[in-house]
Amino acid sequence: MKVSKAFLVFFAVILIFSAAYIYACHSPGFNVTEIKIRGNDKITVDEIRKKADSCLNKNVLSLNLERIEEKLREDWRLKEVRVKRRLPSTILIEVEEKSPVLWISLPIDLVKPQNCGFYGLSIDQEIIPLDQTDLSRDLPIVSGIQMGAKDMKTNQALEPYRRWSNFKVEKALQFYKTQARVDPSSLELIAEINLKDVSNLVLYLPPKIKVMMGQGDFERKWRRVRTILAGEEKIEELVC
Repeated sequence: MKVSKAFLVFFAVILIFSAAYIYACHSPGFNVTEIKIRGNDKITVDEIRKKADSCLNKNVLSLNLERIEEKLREDWRLKEVRVKRRLPSTILIEVEEKSPVLWISLPIDLVKPQNCGFYGLSIDQEIIPLDQTDLSRDLPIVSGIQMGAKDMKTNQALEPYRRWSNFKVEKALQFYKTQARVDPSSLELIAEINLKDVSNLVLYLPPKIKVMMGQGDFERKWRRVRTILAGEEKIEELVC
């Protein structure tokens, strides 16, 4: 039985690449000597590198990247983590930190450790502690999240960067997501989202405009608000 020349060439190429890969997996020239980090803001390079230092001096091709990503995700402040090889001897870690899309005012004792009662709320309904750099962002504030004594006792162990299952907070984020999808620029007009009465979501727009949105159908109602605001010179209150 004759073996075609093309098959022999293909087989030879496979052998060459296999030998090259085996060599690279055992060559000191492919050991990790550098860890690069991108995308971090509040989390320091040293904090991230400390969790990935075990990669140093190990062969870049034999590393389990998924395991490294899992270890980095143990930090609740991180939303996304991607680890990539950069031959011959570098690991690239790309991170995305959790960040607020809304401000939220909460009782001081509700979140541990205690803060001033002013926090961020992430798109995934997580409580985000704030620092001075956050306060420069112009985001709507969610108000009306009043807690009774029973609620305070139940929720007093709330932890930063963890999801908070709260009905009013969920409603606020539903409204935010609708606006971000249909009219992102509207979020720059809204100063406050009040949910004191969960059956009637109330917006406050500068300078002193109160908009009662009721429940649901926010896309249609906001189009009506836009139309009225464009045609009226002075408005103090709208009911949708």
